[in-house]
Amino acid sequence: MSGAPIHWRGRWIWAEGELPSRNAFVAFRRRFPCEGGPATLHVTADSRYVAWFNGVWLGSGPVRCWPGHWRYDTYDLTPWLRKDDNVLAVLVNHYGEGTFQYIAGPPGLLAQIEMPGATIMTSPSWRAAAAPGYVTAAPRISVQEAFEEQFDARQAEPWTQLDFDDRSWPAAVDLRGPYAGPHFGLAPRDIPFLTQEPVLPKRLVSVEAVRSVPYRFTIYAKPYVAPSDHSSNFVFAHYYLATQVWSRRNARVTFHIPHKHPGPLKVNGKLAEGDRATLKAGWNTLVARADAHHLPEFVIALDGPPGLRFSAWGDVLFGTPWAVVGPFELREDQKRQAAEHMDASAVLVGPMSNTATCEAGEAFWESCDVAAQHPHRYFQGVRPEHLPEANAFVQAATDRVVPGDVRVENADGLGSGSDWTTVHPTADGSDVRLLLDFGHELIGPHAFEVAAPEGTILDFHNFEFIQPDGRHNLAEGMNNSLRYICREGIQSYRSIVRRGFQYSYLILRNMTGPVKLRGVHALFSSYPQSRRGSFACSDAQLDRIWQAGALTLRCCAEDTYTDCPTYEQTHWVGDARNEALIDWAVNGDPRLWFHCLEQTGHSLDRSAVTESHVPSAWQNVLTAWSLLWMRSCREYVLFTGDRERGLALLDFVRRNVEGLAKHINAQGLLDIRAWNMFDWAPMDTPSRGVVTHQNCQLVHALRDAAELATWLRKATLARSWRKMAAALSDAINAHLWSDEKQAYTDCLRDGKHSPVFSQQTQTAAYIAGVARGARGRRCWEIVQTPPEGFVRAGSPFFEFFLLEGYLREGRHQDFLDTVRRDWGRMIDLGATTFWETWSSTSDRLTRSHCHAWSAAPTFFLSTHVLGVRPGGPGFEPVLVEPHPCGLTWCRGTMPTPRGDVEVQWENEDGKPFALRVRAPEALAIRAVLPREGTFLLNGRLQETGRG
Repeated sequence: MSGAPIHWRGRWIWAEGELPSRNAFVAFRRRFPCEGGPATLHVTADSRYVAWFNGVWLGSGPVRCWPGHWRYDTYDLTPWLRKDDNVLAVLVNHYGEGTFQYIAGPPGLLAQIEMPGATIMTSPSWRAAAAPGYVTAAPRISVQEAFEEQFDARQAEPWTQLDFDDRSWPAAVDLRGPYAGPHFGLAPRDIPFLTQEPVLPKRLVSVEAVRSVPYRFTIYAKPYVAPSDHSSNFVFAHYYLATQVWSRRNARVTFHIPHKHPGPLKVNGKLAEGDRATLKAGWNTLVARADAHHLPEFVIALDGPPGLRFSAWGDVLFGTPWAVVGPFELREDQKRQAAEHMDASAVLVGPMSNTATCEAGEAFWESCDVAAQHPHRYFQGVRPEHLPEANAFVQAATDRVVPGDVRVENADGLGSGSDWTTVHPTADGSDVRLLLDFGHELIGPHAFEVAAPEGTILDFHNFEFIQPDGRHNLAEGMNNSLRYICREGIQSYRSIVRRGFQYSYLILRNMTGPVKLRGVHALFSSYPQSRRGSFACSDAQLDRIWQAGALTLRCCAEDTYTDCPTYEQTHWVGDARNEALIDWAVNGDPRLWFHCLEQTGHSLDRSAVTESHVPSAWQNVLTAWSLLWMRSCREYVLFTGDRERGLALLDFVRRNVEGLAKHINAQGLLDIRAWNMFDWAPMDTPSRGVVTHQNCQLVHALRDAAELATWLRKATLARSWRKMAAALSDAINAHLWSDEKQAYTDCLRDGKHSPVFSQQTQTAAYIAGVARGARGRRCWEIVQTPPEGFVRAGSPFFEFFLLEGYLREGRHQDFLDTVRRDWGRMIDLGATTFWETWSSTSDRLTRSHCHAWSAAPTFFLSTHVLGVRPGGPGFEPVLVEPHPCGLTWCRGTMPTPRGDVEVQWENEDGKPFALRVRAPEALAIRAVLPREGTFLLNGRLQETGRG
């Protein structure tokens, strides 16, 4: 981190020659002498960089950012500086297309080294070449993340080392000036670098011989469907994937598609029967329908007899295995789906040519006559760069255990990190799979040392959880995987992609001799945690819940708050609101909180309402998330007292309210086309129209914004927003209350009440203060006990608001009982972090096993059971109001901007309640005891109120 922005004198540079348009890797080197003194490096890149100085790993970056608010990093090079030769080596990975963390931009490196009397800046004096060893034709991890990491050490060179001879490398290419192009708003990194904490496996769970299915394809179709679109917006297109399969004889095949499903499959014009189909001797057709997807990349794998050949062109030498047939004109059902889509950013793909009519596409699907499509322009052979040769996840996911003895010498060495473990090849050449348990959820890159014959493959296949019934919850939906291909001899590797997991399959393939492993570990890489906050009490289960929430938060805190460390690593704005509160209770560090709030505000440069996840190549508004962001802006000032940054946030809030006001209809209700969800539950929340929960949440957000404006002495804004909130509340009660159900409908359908009613909608109305008097009492009854037919809570995220309702109502025992029941169940089932959803009726307990939107108890146990929360902006005063709920003792610490507040209380039967607080003298403390007792502040007896 650094202070004021520097003046950039260098240029954006890149490498000469033809480079891949996606997932390009470029290595840069700059050699320079030094006469002594300090040296500082400033560096950034598009998309991401890794830097080494004199062979020492420095770090990676930049943080995710909007193109117009681009960030750079600063490193002190002095500890490794030499008085003769020095070398800075930088690897840049340019994605070439958008993710949920990155908006596609031009490639480049920008760097500047400052020393006394000298400045070295990026220019054609630097060396640049395609980085050796990194595989560019790799599958995407997911639409949210970039590419599966694959590294071939046989092609690698020690180019990061000081003594590497780079004289054969060409000079770098000058691209543009430092402030030209989309990265004009260069600013220093405003948050700390992530941690790099080594974590060794805690145990070796199993050792098995495995084999995977023989035929595996990954097909990236987007360049043939929407070649000019580099966003992550949803793509509606009418097209097919096609090949022809030659078989020596009649044979049955079995399809395995672990994820990235294209749609229904037809073999010889007939739909596959479940996962099975029949091939006849000779040529067969295989066609898959692929309609609407965020990421048009598909997986097709199958088990069948040896010798199958795949060619889109049939018996033609050098023909590509697959073709994209289309795109055709959209079908009517696709047009309807697009019209009902959650946002206007969807990409609607037109026909490839005049002959690519909708009827032509449907006729092809009916006949599946691949050869007949060859003459058409819309029959597009898929090029090798869009057919990755390897897909580590798919191969691992289709591995099957086979009989065979596997010999492992010194297996304990895997847990020590210092001894060699030797794995011997199987007699029949099967692959060997080791299952490593790292003990708890973590996020970070892999690192290891290996001695192996050339060509040995190490595949890491990571996942989060093994259920009590033994079911392995693999990370379907993403490539949570890494492939490393060995050169001969001893070598080490540190991966460049961070992954979330607890368990890792380490699979050894292509073994031609013994493989030695040492120091196999992960590097826990997250936002540094101060752990100023703490909590302990007389109930050990609640202690475990608080700690699990803290670990969940840590795994979901990186350069932004994220939804999860595994599936997405995305800064979802609504998730971040809950996470920021939990973060304060655990750490009391406001930097990441403000960083996320500001980053969300910057989305107003692109959309009239703050976007759902930022910065992202999917331009989407999720209305409830925008409203939670508004509430979080107020909470930031409440907890931090930071009025200066609060004013910057208030201006974003003002712009957001102006954007929302444009969607108030003639009835005075919010009527918006957006993603209108609130919970993973079957609520009725159409993407167009009036949705009750978000109307209620807008009332809540406006009232919170008005209070923020009042704190910041913006009385006119405060009055305006309170007036807007009151009018909206009246409109909700006039149009969205059902006298028949005595409840608020979920939405309006064609101007009429939806037949769907939910616990979630009543909760939103209750905590927003929209439901008053008899309606408020009725809502509270539904919140506590939803009637038959009402939609119930679908996620721990929603229960954050349910718990808020319990505490507002003074139902502290109900609050604690709910925490013990719902979060205690996860702990009892072996969770080390909290899950995304409740899925007790499913074979699989949840999708994501680490979602910080679910860690509400950690915040509420600190603020309401321990009982420390701000009584005004910046904890002026500090309110200490314990709620024992049957506990006999509790102690903990709450961070405040002016120091930590340590609290301990005893609640023993037959004795007065005893409260002891230690706090900085400058803090005003207001204590409220739950019953008669004593209050000691810094050892001195104080007067107190009663709750």
